[in-house]
Amino acid sequence: MSLDKQTVANRYAKALFELVDENNTLDQTYQELTALRQVFEDNAALAPVLSGVQLSISEKKSLIDDLKKGFSQPVSNLIQMTFDYGRINDLVAIIDEFERRYDAKIKRVHADVVTAIQLDKQQRDQLKAKLAQRFGAKEVVLHEQVDPEILGGVIVRLNNKTLDGSLSSKIKQIRRLLVR
Repeated sequence: MSLDKQTVANRYAKALFELVDENNTLDQTYQELTALRQVFEDNAALAPVLSGVQLSISEKKSLIDDLKKGFSQPVSNLIQMTFDYGRINDLVAIIDEFERRYDAKIKRVHADVVTAIQLDKQQRDQLKAKLAQRFGAKEVVLHEQVDPEILGGVIVRLNNKTLDGSLSSKIKQIRRLLVR
């Protein structure tokens, strides 16, 4: 029975995370994996070429050897193992799962924030502080988007929760109450 991408990502990321956490190389590994993800994002054809039939096995092995250069042994082993087991297409998902575990360990959260206008530094810092307090985080990373249609206020999506303080939602809520 074939495993789905998320199951594979969970297993590989968990094993790698536990190994590098024990060896006190968690931060270094996180930085390397971030760089590796960027290589795959910048070269969208890389994973399909490595898993496809366009190249010979020796050409693929040469690409893998080049890809592993400059990385620590655990990250090099991850690259090699995903290639050897036909899981190279799952590598970015593995990195994403590793990052999720890393974020939980260092108490960092990512928040998608939608505002009607661009936040200034003070507003951004205040929002980060409030979210850190509410979610028990040491660090909050904001992924900002401007959408004038929300009219004002802010919509925050974090940890599968949506906090909708937008003016457009408040107007819709008042309208529903008036219709009753």
